[in-house]
Amino acid sequence: MTEFSVPLSVSRAAVESHAGPFQRLTTTLRQGAALIEIEFATNAVMMEWLHPFSWDAGLRGVVAPRRRLTGGSTICLHAGPYGTADAVAHRNKKPMRFPDAGDGHRYLAGDAPGAHEDHQDAAAWTLVESGGHCVVLAWEYSGSLTTEVSVRDGRARIVSRLPADTFHPRSGSELWNTAGPIGWLAVVPGGLDAGASALRSLVIDEVVSAPDLSGMPAAAEFPCLVANSWGVQENTSTERILTMMDATAAIGAEVFVVDKGWERSVGDWHANDRFGTGLRWLSDQARERGMGFGVWCGFGNADPRSPVALEHPDWLATWRGSTPRLSFENHAICLGHDPARDWIQDELRRLVTDFRLTWFLHDFESIARCDRDDHTHDPGAGEHAAELAWHHILRTLKAEFPQLVVENCWNGVRPLDLAMIRSHHTTITEDHCVARWNSLAKVGLGRYLPLDWQSAYMGAEDLPPRARIAPYVIGGPWVLMDDPESWSAETRETLAQAAALFKRWRDPLRTATVHRPQVDLERYDAVQASTADGRVLLAVGVPGGTDEIRVRPAEVEGEFRLTDEWTGETCPVSVDQDGIRLRVDPAGDGLLISLTPA
Repeated sequence: MTEFSVPLSVSRAAVESHAGPFQRLTTTLRQGAALIEIEFATNAVMMEWLHPFSWDAGLRGVVAPRRRLTGGSTICLHAGPYGTADAVAHRNKKPMRFPDAGDGHRYLAGDAPGAHEDHQDAAAWTLVESGGHCVVLAWEYSGSLTTEVSVRDGRARIVSRLPADTFHPRSGSELWNTAGPIGWLAVVPGGLDAGASALRSLVIDEVVSAPDLSGMPAAAEFPCLVANSWGVQENTSTERILTMMDATAAIGAEVFVVDKGWERSVGDWHANDRFGTGLRWLSDQARERGMGFGVWCGFGNADPRSPVALEHPDWLATWRGSTPRLSFENHAICLGHDPARDWIQDELRRLVTDFRLTWFLHDFESIARCDRDDHTHDPGAGEHAAELAWHHILRTLKAEFPQLVVENCWNGVRPLDLAMIRSHHTTITEDHCVARWNSLAKVGLGRYLPLDWQSAYMGAEDLPPRARIAPYVIGGPWVLMDDPESWSAETRETLAQAAALFKRWRDPLRTATVHRPQVDLERYDAVQASTADGRVLLAVGVPGGTDEIRVRPAEVEGEFRLTDEWTGETCPVSVDQDGIRLRVDPAGDGLLISLTPA
């Protein structure tokens, strides 16, 4: 193991290569052993992790908590597709089971972990600060993975492993002594902010892949302005989609995605009777309107009445004696079973080719837990096999169709790790489709990920148009997910203007840093993006009831030219610790203010 700039003991993992301050680590699956063990001398650490979105903790938000650990303290982070429920199961010392709750968005019956509990759900990375340096450990693995951080006897210890609850291959299994997940480890000078910045640079430089938009019919750029049909949910048809295409193309949408409701059933990926002319015809119609075309697909799931479930019941994932019903009452297909994986891969090839797709949105539980002994995977490692197959399917799709944009929408932003980022071009940030939650998620995710990797879903809200729309100008792919039939003339005009602003700013914002400016956050929604050349874009949604607010931009002071992006009006302004006082419409407003260094 290469020496770091501070004394650090690392065992189990081996260094394969370097990228900036990071070492790329290889691991080996050894029975009873951790993937990596890290130790260093200290009496206390400050650690940080990321809570991804989960309906199991839907009102918590996508945030990055911090906790100080001193002698005798321990915290265990649970990453993976069902991390919130896993953390609760370990907290309660009970086996993990899927509740029969009739709502597959949730995998937990009971309360999510509290803020100060020792088991927490997390993305598959952690930052640990001590003695003027920050240790950053991140994983390329989308299955269940735990990272325990503890301080005892003057030593800090970081240990990551595949938990025995989901990974317990038989003794003598061919899985033992084979390659495990890839890890990335760095020690950077500074605190948690420096560690987060280093991880973000690693993601941008080594993990994210830019999509090829040459297959789009217009001069689209990434991140795109996307229209999605979920505003009317499954109440879709050829005629209704055409109406939505016309309305969204008129305000500048570059892609149209037909969400759930086009399929005969989940698992039967053919157009239903409401789409008599087929999806290829709709794809051509989108192109005539200057838009790319995409569809939603829950490729890892099957309705119990679908042909694939009836003809191949042995392909369904069974775990701990039951076949769980998940999202929309569907079953999971076990991707770790080779015949099922190969069938799904062929189905996706057919969809992309037959529908002439330029955008592919996948959803639902695609990494299933399975302990069947008649599948091609080891019965004690079904989730591990499904994780490998999931990435194989997605990366094969990306390689065979380089002009296809692949978007993740699995229960919000689950699972979240470097392998998931590598297999997609973008992901949903949160699933409320509400500006306030979306802005919070942009700040939480933006600490580690570029903005163009964060799809912002805009749903219907009872807010004035500019107050609802302004925060979405800052972000990755902006996804219009409300019903255009509900748009007033003012909303249409505001959307068209905001779309033009989004397109003008999207290139400099792609790698901008994101902050939460100081305003009265109980009343206002606010988000700030700062570009590499010193410019700042502020979006503040004001629901009404005031005619003036004070905004304190984060990490910004000096002389600037302030521009109202809606009107183009400019004026000089001095920004100090007291911030900027801004006039707003008392009926409700959405400010879009840029600051350019004078």
